[in-house]
Amino acid sequence: MEELKAFAKLMRPRHTAQIVGIVVIVSIASHGVSKQSLYAIISALFLSIAIYFIDDAYDYKSDQIVHSQRPIPKGLITIRQAYLAGAILLSLGILFASMLPFYQFVIFLVLSFIANAIIFFNFKSILRALLTASFIGALFPFAAFPELKIVLYGLIVALPHVGGSIAKDFIHSSGDRIQGLKPPPDWSKYLASAAFFLCSALVWLPKILNLVNWFYVPPIIATHISCLMLGVRVLKGHYQKVYFYGAIGMLSSLAAFLLGGI
Repeated sequence: MEELKAFAKLMRPRHTAQIVGIVVIVSIASHGVSKQSLYAIISALFLSIAIYFIDDAYDYKSDQIVHSQRPIPKGLITIRQAYLAGAILLSLGILFASMLPFYQFVIFLVLSFIANAIIFFNFKSILRALLTASFIGALFPFAAFPELKIVLYGLIVALPHVGGSIAKDFIHSSGDRIQGLKPPPDWSKYLASAAFFLCSALVWLPKILNLVNWFYVPPIIATHISCLMLGVRVLKGHYQKVYFYGAIGMLSSLAAFLLGGI
């Protein structure tokens, strides 16, 4: 039972719910309750869980220092088990994605490549932030046909992830120093802040281009305000509320997309 709980914890339910939640909402809104939506959701679920299994297996040495409470450092799951489970889940994800239209399958392969590159290559903070944001943004054209509106939706969600990823690196900088890793350069907080401010303006573009209806406006105001607050906080070096305001921005954005029309 304890081992099952450890595997469940390794799945990172909160992060997996974010990735899969995007695909569920966008895919069903775009393709309805169909086999296409089902295969997209299942493949995204397997990919997400596989990412976290492989990531924890690869990072077990640093987790022994920074996240000693995680299942692998605690000895509840072996590195081999995590790698094996991750490889199986990733293979299943590719299998289900291969049943999708060709453009979705190609995007899924790109998503898989980006995710594994982030894990296995020691990218600097800014490049890692850009790749992470690219992964999140690409979920939108994966779940729905990549028309202009969907691409804009992806950018609206991806840009805050640039700022959030950099801010997270500042939060974890003390742990990075213990591991002998360089913290993000101080100037990168300006890039993170700029990403939030840019997103606060970009959220209005779908309405300006008349791609959405007026129901889009009320929830996107919450996204706009969240991005402004995040931009100001990060600019001042206050990183601790990034997750809280980021969650508000994410949920209000998805509500705006649904109400405005996907």
